[in-house]
Amino acid sequence: MPMSSDKPKNFGPTNGAAKAVNARSTLHSPDPPNPSPEMHRPDFANFQRAILRFALAVWLITGAGVTQAQNAAALLSEQDYFREIPQVFAASRLPQDPQDSSGANTLLDRNYIRASGARNLSELFMAVPGLQVGLSAGGRPVVAYHGFSGQISQRMQVFVDGRSLYAPYLFGGIDWSAVTVPIDEIERIEIHRGSNSAAYGANAFLGVIQIYTRAAVQASGMSAQMIQGNNGIADRSVRWGSSDDNIQWRVVASQRGDQGLLNRSDAYKTSTLDFRADLQMSSTESLMLLAGTNTGRFGVGSPNSFADPVRDEKKATTFAHLKFKKLVDDGQEWSLSASWTRDHGLDTYQIPMLSGDALDMHNNRQANRYSLEYQHYNTLTHSLRASWGAEYHRDQVQSFELFSTENVQKNAAWRIYYNQEWKPLNEWTLNAGGLIEKDLYSPQQLAPRFSINWKPTGNHVFKVGYSSAFRTPSLFEQKSDWRVRDENGQTLYVKYLSRGGLVPERVKAVDLVYQGQWRPLNMTFDLRLFREELTRLITGEFYVLPNSETFNAVAYDLRNNANALQQGAEYQLSWKPFAGSTIAFNQYRARTTSPKQSIQDSAPRHGSSLIWMHRADNGLTGFAAYTKTSPITWLGEATPADEQKNLLVSLQKTTKLDQATVRTSITWRRPMGQFVEYREMQSLPRSVWLGVQIER
Repeated sequence: MPMSSDKPKNFGPTNGAAKAVNARSTLHSPDPPNPSPEMHRPDFANFQRAILRFALAVWLITGAGVTQAQNAAALLSEQDYFREIPQVFAASRLPQDPQDSSGANTLLDRNYIRASGARNLSELFMAVPGLQVGLSAGGRPVVAYHGFSGQISQRMQVFVDGRSLYAPYLFGGIDWSAVTVPIDEIERIEIHRGSNSAAYGANAFLGVIQIYTRAAVQASGMSAQMIQGNNGIADRSVRWGSSDDNIQWRVVASQRGDQGLLNRSDAYKTSTLDFRADLQMSSTESLMLLAGTNTGRFGVGSPNSFADPVRDEKKATTFAHLKFKKLVDDGQEWSLSASWTRDHGLDTYQIPMLSGDALDMHNNRQANRYSLEYQHYNTLTHSLRASWGAEYHRDQVQSFELFSTENVQKNAAWRIYYNQEWKPLNEWTLNAGGLIEKDLYSPQQLAPRFSINWKPTGNHVFKVGYSSAFRTPSLFEQKSDWRVRDENGQTLYVKYLSRGGLVPERVKAVDLVYQGQWRPLNMTFDLRLFREELTRLITGEFYVLPNSETFNAVAYDLRNNANALQQGAEYQLSWKPFAGSTIAFNQYRARTTSPKQSIQDSAPRHGSSLIWMHRADNGLTGFAAYTKTSPITWLGEATPADEQKNLLVSLQKTTKLDQATVRTSITWRRPMGQFVEYREMQSLPRSVWLGVQIER
């Protein structure tokens, strides 16, 4: 479990430094269609037994907590217990104390991010319970929660400063290789571990990640950073910022690259330009402007393949985001934001033919997303707070290769939501809310959520929650027509041919959560039991083409043809043995059953991590993380990835020189064994890199 700084402070939706802590989540879903009956009988009995064990643990722990409190010389208040824990925003779009939130929220702060030595954003998630991280090729990471993912993270929603990173092309989801945010500009990350369509709508199916960058005022001055290592590791970054009374801005230019995985021709290099400006229009009104672009060249193909030759795929992402915020009073705020994101891909190559000619392949695409959102939260009474809002977004995708037409494929959706927090008594918090959403291809969706939090003492919190979520099919899933053609435009081979009519995937779940702290030992422990029922999952299947005149008589299509039941537990133990030092152990275990073997194999059975971080007064910071994940077969792959074992060690030194701050670092990453990374015949290399950063 990630750790936080020694001097945390509370924050609202857009400011402050975070302290790493876990909260837990709730889930449910309305009336999915006829899940397989064999999925329920033995598993529900197991879950009933888990509930009984949980109830017994509640009785034992609260009894011990009450006894301890009665015998203590001075009873710690609830405020004392939670005073070091920052507020979270990702659960309900309300700034909440973690013990009051309805979800499971892991927070990564800036100190943790820097101490980890991570070069890639996805590497930060390897130690988060329930998250799986893979590398399908050089510079192409994948992040999933509880599995069910391929090369594109379809069943998670990710935001940067409130802007969705959802890419509407291909299968729809998060393309982590196209993320534009420089890792050193991240202030904090909130990971909502669990479904949250009640707050964020479609595609917040199994989890939500909120990334907040530093305010421009925090990045004034100049900075230069260089990272160099083996395996071609070469990263560069330059930042320049300025600040006055009313406006602050910063611009970052960065470059990152390496030689990729072993046994692959997948070297890559990306270049990023990122801009942020904050305008304080008055004491209660502010305007934030963000813009940026990310371009990259990614090695793909195989040297021994005629159909998939070695080449470079070019990708580019450009965005602009404008947000106006109005602070009405201490307990009320509203905002209006507009954003635009463009994703562009170019993959051109030739396949030689026996006749001596060659087929020209053009796997090119362009996608645009436009979004407009209104958001409001307010303290209605001394015990009742609420957030509500509405959003409209429009997606456009153009790709002759994917749709067999030059016409722009379009979809549009609107959503409205409402979430509230009610505290009828000091010991009880009730969260309730929901969302309604409709797009051009799917029927109207409803995502409700409800949770009850009980705090018998200031050191113990118990949560029970039930909610639902959905994922809408992408344009490609609904309308794909992907063919291989000869030089005359005649179809030779059909890859995908959609029959349409897909409906949204659904998940319903229940959570049982305990969080506790033993201050005399500087120790915290939390436990989350979950049961997630997924229905109408979209996976591929072959079907016979009518009157086929192509080389293949069948085509691949994506259908609502799978269900799954997942139940398990996540827990975290965190201990601070002395000042500046934190040791954490996290573990995740789950049992997944599904009539479709590929779905069942895509969810790992267990994962664990052991983390140590120490910050000394002399500017030295040490970090070590050992992570392990059970074998997993990523969706779309024929072979499983081996059990993943990784060790990462980083040592950093911060030195003050006149008006400059110099940070030097060395980071070592070692895969424990020659395991398969993501798919067969490729593995992760051992890497060492040195870093130097100068700020003034």
